[in-house]
Amino acid sequence: MRAGWILTLFILLPGTLVAQTFRGTILGTVTDTTGAFVAGATVKARSLATGLERSGQTSADGSYSIPELPIGNYEVTITQSGFETFLARSVDVNVASERRVDAQLQPGQVSERVEVSGELLPQVETTSSEIGGTLTSQTIEDLPINGRDYTKLIYLNPGVAGSPDQISDSPGSFGEFSMNGSRGRSNNYLLDGTDMNDGYRNDPAINEAGVFGDPATLLPIDAVAELRVLSNYAPEYGRNSGAVVNIVTKSGTNQLHGSLLEFWRSGQLGARNFFNFAGTPKNSFLNNQFGGSLGGPIVKDKTFFFLDYEGQRETGAQGGLSCVPDSAEIARLGGPTNAVSAAILARHPWPSPNIAGAYSDASGCTNPITSVTTNNLATSTRFSNRVDSLIAKIDHNFNATNLLTGRYYFGDSDQSFPFAQLAAGILPGFNTVTPTRVQLVSLSYVKIVNSSQVNEARLGWNRFAEQFFPQDHAFDPNSIGLATGVTNPFDFGLPKISVGNFAVIGATSSIPRSRVDANWHFIDNYSWKAGRHDLKFGYEFRRTTIQLIQDNNFRGKLSFSDLSTFLAGVPKSGKIALGNTLRHTAENNHGFYLQDSFRWTPRLTFNYGLRWDYFGVVHEKNNLFYQLTPANGGTEVQVGSPGGASELYNPDYNNIAPRFGFAYDMTGKGKTVVRGGWGIFYDAFSQDIFLGHAPYNCAFCPGPPYAGVGPAAISFASLSGAALGSGSVFSSPSPLGDFFGVDPHIRTPYVQNFNLNVQQQLGSRAVLELGYVGTKGTKLFRFRDINQPSQAQITAYDTSGAQCAGQILPNCPIAGFDGPNGINFNVPRTAFPNLFYVNQEEATASSIYHALQTSLRVSGWHGLSTQANFVWSHSIDNASDLEDFIPNAAQPNNSLAPQSERGNSNFDIRRRFSWNFTYRFPQASGTFRRFKSGWGIDGTASLQDGQPFSFNYNFEGDYSGSGEGFDRPDVVGPIQYGSLPYHFINLTSFQVPCTFGNTTAITSSGDSNCLAGSRHFGDLRRNVLFGPSFKELNLGIFKDTALTERVKLQIRADFFNVLNHPNFANPELPSFIADPGVNGIDSTGRGIGSYALTATGDVGIGNPFLGSGGPRGIQLAAKFTF
Repeated sequence: MRAGWILTLFILLPGTLVAQTFRGTILGTVTDTTGAFVAGATVKARSLATGLERSGQTSADGSYSIPELPIGNYEVTITQSGFETFLARSVDVNVASERRVDAQLQPGQVSERVEVSGELLPQVETTSSEIGGTLTSQTIEDLPINGRDYTKLIYLNPGVAGSPDQISDSPGSFGEFSMNGSRGRSNNYLLDGTDMNDGYRNDPAINEAGVFGDPATLLPIDAVAELRVLSNYAPEYGRNSGAVVNIVTKSGTNQLHGSLLEFWRSGQLGARNFFNFAGTPKNSFLNNQFGGSLGGPIVKDKTFFFLDYEGQRETGAQGGLSCVPDSAEIARLGGPTNAVSAAILARHPWPSPNIAGAYSDASGCTNPITSVTTNNLATSTRFSNRVDSLIAKIDHNFNATNLLTGRYYFGDSDQSFPFAQLAAGILPGFNTVTPTRVQLVSLSYVKIVNSSQVNEARLGWNRFAEQFFPQDHAFDPNSIGLATGVTNPFDFGLPKISVGNFAVIGATSSIPRSRVDANWHFIDNYSWKAGRHDLKFGYEFRRTTIQLIQDNNFRGKLSFSDLSTFLAGVPKSGKIALGNTLRHTAENNHGFYLQDSFRWTPRLTFNYGLRWDYFGVVHEKNNLFYQLTPANGGTEVQVGSPGGASELYNPDYNNIAPRFGFAYDMTGKGKTVVRGGWGIFYDAFSQDIFLGHAPYNCAFCPGPPYAGVGPAAISFASLSGAALGSGSVFSSPSPLGDFFGVDPHIRTPYVQNFNLNVQQQLGSRAVLELGYVGTKGTKLFRFRDINQPSQAQITAYDTSGAQCAGQILPNCPIAGFDGPNGINFNVPRTAFPNLFYVNQEEATASSIYHALQTSLRVSGWHGLSTQANFVWSHSIDNASDLEDFIPNAAQPNNSLAPQSERGNSNFDIRRRFSWNFTYRFPQASGTFRRFKSGWGIDGTASLQDGQPFSFNYNFEGDYSGSGEGFDRPDVVGPIQYGSLPYHFINLTSFQVPCTFGNTTAITSSGDSNCLAGSRHFGDLRRNVLFGPSFKELNLGIFKDTALTERVKLQIRADFFNVLNHPNFANPELPSFIADPGVNGIDSTGRGIGSYALTATGDVGIGNPFLGSGGPRGIQLAAKFTF
């Protein structure tokens, strides 16, 4: 029903209304030799590829505009009685850009003509105040791109910042990249002008990462006609405050054309990873990407088609170090005496230790004499990735005034990867398996009303479906007598089993998960040339729905003290989640805008307008959202139920966004332009705010408002006390003692963007740009624990010796801290006494960004095309994301003092240089000219400072007494960085934030040694530490050979990180180890040793080989084009 309504709207509205163009505009001013305006001249633009012709007329001031032109190469003809014909050849029209073609008509006959080349037209932007960059299909296809992933091309634009792996804006973030100080999930992705967003994470639906850093689907590189990244954009663009990534796919032409390609890469050709030491097996890797494209006419000058397919087959092995018991130790203990334990070992036996000299006993690999832990197993766990992607496009010109475009994308993949980043095992057999399917449909209809008015309507739909399963998800634990109580096949698979300090058995406890996102997108834009005004107004509608299952811990967890208790089948602790996590959410958004480009004088253009967006309140289909009331110490109330609110939060109707910009041609010759702008940009809600990470609170990662009330409420069962195989493993489920909610008065975040820049054309083919860019974020999303006790309450209860009262709270022993003699303490929560964590999402964060940005672009100068960018910037905020995957992005160290979190943004990069180039050597002559001709070299380079991070005691101890679990240390000495990755930061400069009572010997739980009343929040400020810098040069060498007049063969070799410079991953979960011994703490709580970097950039994000930052890799390719 809803789909039919939207389709009807698409059909009926085109004649009446138009946002977010994926086409371009040709405009200009026509004068005579005296400089007087020529009115009534006819201007025609004809596509050289398809023959499409559009026309317009100059107004009284001699200006004209031909909007909504498909991108490509055009021929512009201007005629007027009494003047010679003006002809401009090879005029390139780019996506979402204005191409200026001014003409000075000479007196004479129309039959005579004056010709100019498009290459001689101004290269600076004399009318637009938007900032950003464009990559053409030629540049995209020429450059060496690791994994043929278009998102890596985004990093070639000025103002773009992100982690060195080029997978996220900062380590551990779900955002793709930061643009001019915006958050990584504040970007808007468009494919052919319609929505390409995953509404859950607000990442691109195509090329979004799966279980590891590799894209789960691929947009075929050879299908991309142009990629443009915009900032400070016009009111026609809404939804987000960061960048607009506008991608246009290729179309068919009047000439049949196509390609066949094969890209092959083997780890045997590349260098060893820095941590893949000599003497150990070299990490294996093989990546094969292949495909082809075909485009041409169905009916010449009328109907055209384009098809492109690309497949990827990737396999390899991820190395790691671990600790396992040897067979002799198992035999010494008598082997498994419990049938279930025996069955587990029969299915998943520990590999035999293969590192000589390592220690192993019943508890792990810690030598009892030296207290040094040494892993005894070098693992090599297989991973795989299969991707198939197809895109099909039809363009049909009914006549000169009616154009229709349709496009369909289909992507499908299966990934399998060891997900060790979230405390899962790295042993074989426990990979995370991720099937993904993405589909996008787009229709666009352009109606030329008359020579001055154009209407365009667009309808888009996309669907993102992804599941995460353990590799053994077909295994029913009940089949071996392991009675976990799991009966739903969706939750099958072995529980996560920890045995002493040995390698974990089982997959990560965060799976299984399943998510299906669907987005409808309708736009209608109306363009009207009225004298010196280029008006545009329109309407935009988006509907996003999410279906989510988040069965975190539904397979259960079991922990055994040591090997002997595991062999006997007697766990010491465990838990399993119960209930129903299925949620169906929906959100409807509406946007209206009006904008004008007013050419006040031939040299000065003002761009201004207004946009209003309404981002609808997110609803759950079955009212399975909850709010918290203070009644009875904290009562969870179901939204939509009697006594509950009708909506989760109040709607916000105040999203009014004025925008203003100007462009001033200083000389009137189109060579030097001063541009500037200011605007307000609002951010739509990504729905993971409401559906989160897990069905319970884990302190630094928010969960959804899955409350312990309502139908099939989430609860946790603990150990029954029975040995494995002797009945139910878990019993006595209890409701959650935590709550994650949304501020009912939450507002829409917004950003102010302001900039001033100068563009200078150098010769006919180069442009230098220098400018200032600033961004100020207000009411940004963050969350905090509104139930956290104050420092005064912590001190009072610490000194009183009050005990956890009867363990009324189910998580009291966990969240409390250990006082003298091991007594459990817990500071009562005064706001909601019946609950512990009450994390609330709210719009209270802020940010500021300043940057000096420079860019030099050269196009086709003696075979050289290049762009070099340098940005000097500083981004400051008090929260860098709306949720935490690492404990310094969203939640404060002290939730009662969020203002103290002001510091460097997670994505702050002070200096960043990026460069890309393509050089084609001159054609040779004489002997062997066929061999000597067609050679070229291309490449990319990135250099950037390290990104900030913080040290945290990630559940190593509760030194502050707040129970939040990620306290920061005190700084007690100068922060010293080492020159080697093994000695990255001297830990002696940090100390636990309390005073130890016993300074001669401490237990492994260091916080139990804190003197009463000494606990406090550490004074290490957020993000004052900086990770390693990044330097990488990628080169490609290619040769083009003409096999026939139309068929060409290109062979190439790409070298990623050609200098093999080691790049180390920024610390992602930088725990400050709080145990005694080397790289831990001494008897006073002060650090010992150094913090070590243990992974390169590609491995750090879980994307070995295809992520940036890895060792030198070599790729070979062959490509036929015709």
